[in-house]
Amino acid sequence: MEIGKIGMNEISKILKRNRDTMLKSNVLGSDFSFLRHGPVDLVFKIEPMVFYKTLSVQDNGLLSVVFSINDFVTSGTWPSISMIDFEKPASSGNDFFEYINSVFRYLKERRVQVASGHTGSYGNLGYGVAGTMALLGFKRQLFSFKRIRNDDSFYVLGNLGKELSFFRRPRVKNSYKAIDLSIEKYIKELLKIKEIVHYAHDISEGGLVRALKEISALTHFGFNVKSRELNAIAARGVEEYGSRIFSSSSSGSLVVSVYSRRKEEFEELIKRNSWPFLEIERRGKRVTLDNRAYNLKDSVLEFLS
Repeated sequence: MEIGKIGMNEISKILKRNRDTMLKSNVLGSDFSFLRHGPVDLVFKIEPMVFYKTLSVQDNGLLSVVFSINDFVTSGTWPSISMIDFEKPASSGNDFFEYINSVFRYLKERRVQVASGHTGSYGNLGYGVAGTMALLGFKRQLFSFKRIRNDDSFYVLGNLGKELSFFRRPRVKNSYKAIDLSIEKYIKELLKIKEIVHYAHDISEGGLVRALKEISALTHFGFNVKSRELNAIAARGVEEYGSRIFSSSSSGSLVVSVYSRRKEEFEELIKRNSWPFLEIERRGKRVTLDNRAYNLKDSVLEFLS
């Protein structure tokens, strides 16, 4: 089983066994699910909320919102409704109630209303999961795997390993802030050229290698990444991890597919914003690093353990 997420083979079997229950849009590799019901378009996402003892209450609240919204906004839209189940971690004390208030504050900033908010004390670990957040939107998705073309060009946008750098504070000088783990700023800019951006995929647990494997499961494309290219877009303070950045959780970065004949417009946009980026080589049928198979563990999860 892969670290951080259920292995792709296992979840593929679950989806195949339950085809009569699963919405057709609920497929392996897509960050969100969607449904067109008559004249209504719906986008769905559900994600764990976090409560790490090593982080401030405010950072826990912001990351609980950011991690949920990251996958959702890869649709090119923002959610309108959230449904929350708060689970009070053991020994969290009054900090937990301040945490709840911070979650509501960050949702309000994004104009997301809460349809239901349930609470309970389940005696979970002192850090880790603090409940779940489900998100719902009512706009047609703009970026979708259904828009991917056979000749699309694929890019990494953002630094790899920002999440690892963030959690290693204060060991890393000038480390990243919690808001740096959001991809919202990228999506807002990509919407300016939405006619040539076909698909977006958040890079989280399992890192770039997991993201590319999920995209490969959707498209049957193969990808090869070179170690020296990874180093060129590595986040600050994680240089010693070398090629392990390939599998490091990297919230705050994403993979984008672009219409190849107009990819210069995409590159002009990201250069104007001074964003790090990398074009990914399309090669074969598998996901490889320096043309070799790669299955190392997630550096973030190793660090937290």
